[in-house]
Amino acid sequence: MLNADKEFEELKTALKNFGVHKGDILYVASDITRLTDNASGKYDFKSFDEYQNFRAEFMNSLVNFFQDFVGTEGTLLLPVFTWTFCRGKKFSVKTTKGETGALNNWVLKNRSDFRRTQHPIYSFMVWGKDADFLAGLENSDSWSEDSPFGYCHKNKAKMLMLDVVPANCLTFVHYVEERIKVPWRYMKDFVSDYTDVDGNTSRRKYSMFVRDLDIISEHFTDLSQLTFLHHAQWSEVDLYFMNFADAFNFYLDDLKNNDAKCCYIFKNYTPDWSCGQTHPDLKLSLD
Repeated sequence: MLNADKEFEELKTALKNFGVHKGDILYVASDITRLTDNASGKYDFKSFDEYQNFRAEFMNSLVNFFQDFVGTEGTLLLPVFTWTFCRGKKFSVKTTKGETGALNNWVLKNRSDFRRTQHPIYSFMVWGKDADFLAGLENSDSWSEDSPFGYCHKNKAKMLMLDVVPANCLTFVHYVEERIKVPWRYMKDFVSDYTDVDGNTSRRKYSMFVRDLDIISEHFTDLSQLTFLHHAQWSEVDLYFMNFADAFNFYLDDLKNNDAKCCYIFKNYTPDWSCGQTHPDLKLSLD
């Protein structure tokens, strides 16, 4: 029923206007709270269970829409990032929930046609042509060139931000920061128990190019300066779109030539490329 709604036709038009086509690689970051609330306002639910069933149907229809839009020659990535592994908590590919959106966790629990990539901090639910390739990646480094972020860059993927604040979901900037080894970050290892897709548990180590916590900063929020971002509205929520190749070039220039002024507002720090990383690498043992 929901796939035929006028709202989904409008979303299709917005994506086409953004330059998204069948066969594309599409990364979708979302907050579906207002969407489901707006959609549910058209109905008179008799019970909470009836509302929950509607909400599940809405999410299922939205996922189906994205699949139909990119087609089997395209690829979808939905982020299920979680930072519990950084705090020494166990991670399970099959059951550990993400901290980045209800839609993505619903897919994790309910859509067996999606697979999850393996990194315990920055993982994605993936579907489509390159799903097997992405699920097979064994990158230990969060933002390395052999990670899903590197895949998105090399393959000129596109990103849709659906009712989320861009500053809160432009994780891709950290991939660029690592590529050029910015001086305010350093590589850090994290170790905890890891249960793979087959149920085998082992002690594993994964790394992330983390910020020196002595450096106080805020995300830059003047979206008008981020020329790679494009905006539209759909069903009373904001849509933002970017091409990973365009974003990479923008970030590279800003980080190297503009003291990252379109990325961060540093409170107590001025970038100094002559001193290397601000903190020595931390080496943790698997013992």
